[in-house]
Amino acid sequence: MEDQPMVMHSKASILVVDDEELIRNLVCLMLSKLGYKPTSARHAIEALNCIKHDDGFQLVLTDINMPIINGWQFALRVKALKPCLPIVALTGESPDGILPRLTGSGISHALFKPIQMNSLGNALSSILESTTDTYTIECVASGDKDISFKYI
Repeated sequence: MEDQPMVMHSKASILVVDDEELIRNLVCLMLSKLGYKPTSARHAIEALNCIKHDDGFQLVLTDINMPIINGWQFALRVKALKPCLPIVALTGESPDGILPRLTGSGISHALFKPIQMNSLGNALSSILESTTDTYTIECVASGDKDISFKYI
C-alpha cells in the first residue's frame, strides 16, 4: 500500500514555474489534489510579475533549465523581492549537479523529476512546516509617523 501524502498546509498558495506546459499542468494538478492552491507561470519573467502583484504565495516551485532566465537567476531575483519566500527546485537534472549549488543560490530545497504525488506532498508539507514561524508582535508608536515593532 502506497503511503498517503502528509499535507499540513493545505490551501497554501504555491507558484509553479516551468517552461514545459505538460510538466507545469501535471504539477499543478497534483498540487490541487493535495489541497494546495497552485498558480502557474510559463517562465521566470511571468513568475516575477506574479510575485510582484500577489503577496499571497507561501512557496515557489521552479524548474532550473528555462529559457531567458534560468532557475538560479530567477531565485536570486525572487529573493531580492521577497527574501523570506521559500524557493524549491523541481528539476530533471542530476542531484550531483544541483545539491552542491544550493548554498547561497536562493533555492532552499531540490526535488527531482519524475516525482510522485505522495513524495511531492510530503516534501512540500515538511518545507512549509519548517518555514512557518509564529511571532507575537507588539506595535510601539512614538510620534505621528514613527512606528516600530518588537518581537515578544
